[in-house]
Amino acid sequence: MCMCPIKKFIPLILCLSLLVGQGTMNGFGLGHFYENQGITSAGNGLNSLVPGFQSNVSLSNPSTWHHLKYTHLSLSYSGDENTISELPLLNRYSGLSYASWIVPIKSKGSFGLALVPYADQRISLTDTDTTSFIAFDDTLSLLKSFDRSGGIMAFKVGTSYLIRENFSIGLSVDMLFGSSRQNESIFFDGSSIIQTSRTRYSGVLGEVFISLALQERINLFASVKQALRDLDGIYTEKHLFDDANGNGYHDYGNDFPLPDSVSAKNEIRLTGIHKPKQFSFGVQSKLNKQTSISFEFSTIKDKGTIDSSLTLPINNSIDHSNDFKLSLVRFPNDISLDLVDKISFRTGLMYKSHTLALSNAIVSEVGGSLGFGFKFKTVGNQVDLNYYLGKRNYSDTFNAEIIQQMQVGVSLGDLWFVKRRQKK
Repeated sequence: MCMCPIKKFIPLILCLSLLVGQGTMNGFGLGHFYENQGITSAGNGLNSLVPGFQSNVSLSNPSTWHHLKYTHLSLSYSGDENTISELPLLNRYSGLSYASWIVPIKSKGSFGLALVPYADQRISLTDTDTTSFIAFDDTLSLLKSFDRSGGIMAFKVGTSYLIRENFSIGLSVDMLFGSSRQNESIFFDGSSIIQTSRTRYSGVLGEVFISLALQERINLFASVKQALRDLDGIYTEKHLFDDANGNGYHDYGNDFPLPDSVSAKNEIRLTGIHKPKQFSFGVQSKLNKQTSISFEFSTIKDKGTIDSSLTLPINNSIDHSNDFKLSLVRFPNDISLDLVDKISFRTGLMYKSHTLALSNAIVSEVGGSLGFGFKFKTVGNQVDLNYYLGKRNYSDTFNAEIIQQMQVGVSLGDLWFVKRRQKK
């Protein structure tokens, strides 16, 4: 009986003042979009189009895969840390960040599969101070919180073909899937009223890559990406319940009403929430057989719209972004027996600029990376370690963030699908 009036006030009082999660970027729209993730980053420094895994291969650019001599299985694990300036906030998180399997087909083609995180929505918000709330002629202490966990994964299918000696093309289809769960809570003097909801996502992206060798030491790369099927979502919201045992879950403890008696509201279909169009360009200049300097530029425009039915921690989303990356890579000497010659070195600088859709505020990020790799065995097995340090600034009221990321990657090569000769 007392829950109905409280329910009416929930949209009004869930204005939260502190963002924890993986940083403020996770509170915009679909959350934080992954970049510089996986062995493509651990092996490249910062670039994705320009070769960095090998002198002529980028694992994230299918148009370069035909240069692989062996099938490669690549995995990476990352640990991240976010701190917010002028606030005693520290957040650490880690997990498997990249997995791929690439098979060269004869000398002109290739085929590959990959599973990578696309966006992350791990968010935790809470009030800094307890406030008062008047209900039924009583003054109650009130504390509000908002939690969301989950995200979107991308299952990639890619292929490439060498059209001419100096020109190749690559294709990639990214199937997006995932879900996020969120809890909106109000704590009243030892008891809490919680409303839970879930959003399931699905969509398909397509990307075309080209690689062009202009001269012996100059290579150009480009890609165009857009949605083949816009990212859609299905939003399901549960009715309120009293979390009497305080565990944050709706169970059969002392919660009221019982889970069986709390049905879900009608599902809301969210259409066109993410419609990216992206163009990327890169150039590689080989200083010698082992060393190259590279530049990349990428611009992306999101024409999607976030449905008003979906509760957002921050009422905004990223409208478009521009990235600038400069890197220097020293590759190992494939024929040398010296252990020092088997070590690769890479470093890079990056500048990102994000424009928010509603406020037109600018989110800028400046960062740099330093990485090393060690190649073992002739098939191209290698271990990579990469460290990234960046600072993210907000042109509006948000505090700056310091981002640190450590990545470890391993890639194992082998001969697959080799037709063996029969002994006579």
